[in-house]
Amino acid sequence: MSAGGPAHERSCWCGNRALEPFSEHYRVCRACGTLVSQARYDPLLYDKTYWTARQTSHHGLPGIRERARLDLPERCVHWLNYLLSHQLPPARVLEVGCAHGGYVALMRWAGFEADGTELNPDVAKIAEDIFGVRAFAGTVESLPLKAESFEVIVLNDVIEHLPDPLSTLTHCARLLTSGGIFVIQTPEYKEHLSYEDLQKSENLFLKHMARMQDEHLYLFSRRSAGMLLSRLGFPTLEFSNPVFAYDMFLAASRGPLPVNDAGAVFRALSATPTGRLVQALLDKAFESKDRWWAMQRLEAKLNNSRDTVD
Repeated sequence: MSAGGPAHERSCWCGNRALEPFSEHYRVCRACGTLVSQARYDPLLYDKTYWTARQTSHHGLPGIRERARLDLPERCVHWLNYLLSHQLPPARVLEVGCAHGGYVALMRWAGFEADGTELNPDVAKIAEDIFGVRAFAGTVESLPLKAESFEVIVLNDVIEHLPDPLSTLTHCARLLTSGGIFVIQTPEYKEHLSYEDLQKSENLFLKHMARMQDEHLYLFSRRSAGMLLSRLGFPTLEFSNPVFAYDMFLAASRGPLPVNDAGAVFRALSATPTGRLVQALLDKAFESKDRWWAMQRLEAKLNNSRDTVD
């Protein structure tokens, strides 16, 4: 029995009820390409102890305050770098499920009008205490947020937890302006891999299934993520490199995604003192990666030269 209660018949978010067996806790929807947990959803799971106890005892991860320190220079910087390539400040951004609030804070330092949400008021208070950000408590559907009031809605490690992702994201779509975009990170189910394939390769994706079946109710493939967002009227998808290989990271929009070059990003960040600090964080974070790519280009150039001489 899982922490979320006994297994039961859950249909897919897309409406398909004819699911096939996949693993002990998951069934697979062949209609859209989603893994569907059969654990019962427990809304009380995400109280304060989810971050202060469950993360450490059940998942073996750092607690929320340590995560605030670890995430800021790694995941948060990665996410911001991508966001800036499609949206410049000062735009209005809502992060649904902001946890410790580090990413909301980084976006605000960059010049965005950013706020967050958390299900539990104690967790929202933690985000406010650590980073001084505004975090609304409650489901996003229950909050007094005006339609078309955000240019960007961020859902990092959120949609897999939603009991009704179609309904929640439909509501979020109403909060976006006509040119607004979703930015989403979620574990990626690779449809061509069976459960046996995952086991043989000891794929890291297995941890999202073995220990999180009562949390990760829907595990999306690229195909199912595209179908979900297309139903919302966001058919344009761009997949980008995630921080961790077992995730997918994407942006979705109603029309063509705007693209900002490095010069435009630099000018936007240079407009404020905190923006300049954020630019320095970005420069430092991607310094080693830029050096690696430069070495790859140099090696390719040298190899091409040798081929020409030969």
